[in-house]
Parts: sequence; structure tokens; C-alpha cells
Amino acid sequence: MIKYLIMDVDGTLTDGKIYMGPHGETMKAFSIKDGYVINFILKPVNIKPVIITARTSSIVQNRCDELGITEVYQGKIDKLETLKEIVGKEGLAECAYFGDDVIDIQCMQPIKEAGGIVGCPADAVAEVKALADFICINKAGEGALREFSEWLVAGKSDDTIIQERVDKAIEYLRKIDVNEADAGNRVEVNDNFFYNIQSYETSYAEKCELESHRKYVDIQIIVTGRECMDLVDISRLSLKKSYDEIKDVIFWNIPNRMSKTTLVAGDCIVLYPETAHRGAQCIDRPEQVLKIVGKVMI
Repeated sequence: MIKYLIMDVDGTLTDGKIYMGPHGETMKAFSIKDGYVINFILKPVNIKPVIITARTSSIVQNRCDELGITEVYQGKIDKLETLKEIVGKEGLAECAYFGDDVIDIQCMQPIKEAGGIVGCPADAVAEVKALADFICINKAGEGALREFSEWLVAGKSDDTIIQERVDKAIEYLRKIDVNEADAGNRVEVNDNFFYNIQSYETSYAEKCELESHRKYVDIQIIVTGRECMDLVDISRLSLKKSYDEIKDVIFWNIPNRMSKTTLVAGDCIVLYPETAHRGAQCIDRPEQVLKIVGKVMI
């Protein structure tokens, strides 16, 4: 779940231009549309706005004071170090980042690898666009931040829709009959839901990976056999392997403490993106498991 929206200023909140008067005074232009974002889009859903910028300007501080942005960090060349001081290394998955230039990649890359979200305005540099989850139609300083924020919050507000999909998927999966001959099959039910049949022998914990997903909710139903599964919130974890977008999987290092559950025939467990899981563990000895794994798109 996204808790922070990290922003640059020049080239994101402004059009990137600095206007200079005849006596050396400087000015920046901000969009009223972007200003609306802070108090009426982000704060109502408990997303904290954070400014991290390499430049230092009283204009920026004045604008942040006006909008009620309390987390303002100026003159920060090493943006990633500043970000980690704010949210901690483990909190990167709870961040969204809105940037436009190569200096922002130092934050955008690790945030995306951790499972967070990154976006950029329409006129961002090519390197940033290649990394972005969302590229705005609007240019910087012309409502791009509002566009990104509305998209971001729409995702948070879709929880009810997702839960309805999950409930219907469980009902559907409970009604199907499978056996060992079905192992390896993948069935596309609709555009938002598919399932596959897995058959495997459980292993000892040290041979099993701790993983989570980003695009799909996992629904796992044990048909035959038994297994143990470790569960832990991803905010407590450190990254082992970067997010694989094709396979929709992130691998995590094993923490000192996790919750453990035992699954037997007939049991169903629902695994949301914020929960990492290490399944396929044997209880007392390796045994064969037949499982239905449903995937519901977020």
C-alpha cells in the first residue's frame, strides 16, 4: 500500500524554467491544478507528500507552506540517502515517486525494484520514461502531478472492486474438479482472472523462496496433500532479487521472524501484494501436493 508520494520540484511541479528579473530575482511557475492534489486527493487517502529537491529556493518553501507540505528537503544531491532517512530501506515498497530527470533515477529504480510505483510528466527524459509505471499526458507544471495522483489514488480506491473479484474467484475455484492429470494446465477464465494447477513435492524450508506479487492477488487451494507456509509483510523485508515484471514476482531475503501456517486438503489462502509468502514447505517429511492457484488482477 502506498503511503508516501515523493516529488521533485523543477520539471515536475514546475515547467522546469527559472524566470529571472532585471535585478537577479528569480521566479517559478506552479500549477493550481497540482496544488489541489495535496489537500483534496492525497491527504484524504493518507498518502503523505514529500519534497526532495537538489536545489534550494525560498520560493519552493513558500509554496510548500501554502499547501501544507511539511516534509520538505532541499539541497539534497543524494536523494536516495535522504529518502531512506525518511521511510527506511524497508519502506521503499510503500513509496510512489514522481520525477522527470536522470537525477531522479537514483530513487525511482530502487522504489520500483522494491514494489513501489514511479511516474513522470510527458516531457520527462527518455531514461525516466523507460522506467515509469505511468507517463502523464500533461507536461510538467501543467497538471501532470494531478494526473499521476488521480491515477495513483484510483488504484487505492479500487480495493472494493478487487475484493469482489477475489470473492467471485474463490467461489468459482471451489466448484472445479481437478486431479493429477490436470497438473500444468492454465485456464483463462476472463480478462481479470486465470488459474493453473500445480503438482509438486514439498521441501524443507531452506530450499523454498520467499516471494510476493504485484499485479495479481494469489488464491491458493490445496486439493490433496499438506504444506507449511511462512507469511510476512513486505515492509519488514529487504530485497533479494528485483521485480520480474514478466513473471510478476519479487524475491525477498529471509527475515528473523515470520508467521507460519499449515495448509491441508480443502484449505484456501488469499495472498495480497503486501504479504510475502514462502510455501511448498514440508511439515514433517516431503510429500506430494496438488494445488489450484488462482490469479486475480489488481
